[in-house]
Amino acid sequence: MVDKFALVEQEEKLEDNPLRYERFVSLFARIHDNLFSYIFSLLPHWSDAEDVFQQTSLILWRKFGEFRDTDKDGEFLTWACRVAFFEVKNFRRTAGRDRLTFDNDLVERLAEQCEISPQRTSRRRDFLMDCIAKLTEKQRELLTLAYGNESSIRQLAEQMNRSPQTVYNRLNMIRRSLFECVEEAARQSGTE
Repeated sequence: MVDKFALVEQEEKLEDNPLRYERFVSLFARIHDNLFSYIFSLLPHWSDAEDVFQQTSLILWRKFGEFRDTDKDGEFLTWACRVAFFEVKNFRRTAGRDRLTFDNDLVERLAEQCEISPQRTSRRRDFLMDCIAKLTEKQRELLTLAYGNESSIRQLAEQMNRSPQTVYNRLNMIRRSLFECVEEAARQSGTE
């Protein structure tokens, strides 16, 4: 169980130490976008990613005293991604069952990508955007409907006059196609 008094004491220590506070703000400002992108890659809905990002940011602030700052590039982002990973898992555990979520194996694989290299993740995100642009208009529309709003698959299926299984199958085909496209782009660029 989290000791609330210890958290308050930790916050007071950071606030009492302006250099430590400045260091946190400096490090966090550098990784802000990458951290949000990482969280969004693990959660299909923007608003869910925002909620988890906010919670993760608070935890990073509260636990910054535990971070071993050695000035190595990427070390803070790696630590922040680990914290975010556990927050995503916690969110997924508490999220409703009828919302579209990634399975645990996929979340684990995606999480490993951040630990490997933030730059690699950024390049792969660029490849993904290129691959999405290559999809048909109908495929892009389905992705937008599935991941761009808070609708469940059932609601989306009703809206499309399709069965939920048909919608799941189409989304799986699109995801597989995007995965293969990104892998091929990475292979061709030598950034695997």
